[in-house]
Amino acid sequence: MGNSRAALYCRVDGGGDRETYQRALSAQRGKLEAFAREYGLEPAQYYEDAGYSGCDLTRPGLNQMLADWKEGKFDTVLVIKRTRLFRGSLWEEPKWPFPILSANQLEWAPYYRQKR
Repeated sequence: MGNSRAALYCRVDGGGDRETYQRALSAQRGKLEAFAREYGLEPAQYYEDAGYSGCDLTRPGLNQMLADWKEGKFDTVLVIKRTRLFRGSLWEEPKWPFPILSANQLEWAPYYRQKR
């Protein structure tokens, strides 16, 4: 992939206290940073939303990420799973203006390559 600037986006929904959110966000961020290194991506920005539903598109971290995309601060978005960006019907998912890499998909890529 080589030297692409990646935004790392993490989200946890409601159902916990601040400490629980921070542990979950930290775990997501650590995994994303490891994937960025492994795939030659430069972590350009980090965004997070704690306590927000994936159906709610008015999240502060997401909105800042969209604004930064328009300013050219990164080339792609790296998430643990696409559901971190949006949770709902496939037909309702926004048409994101940026390419999205899912660590979940990248995790399985070597397995599929070996099987071919």
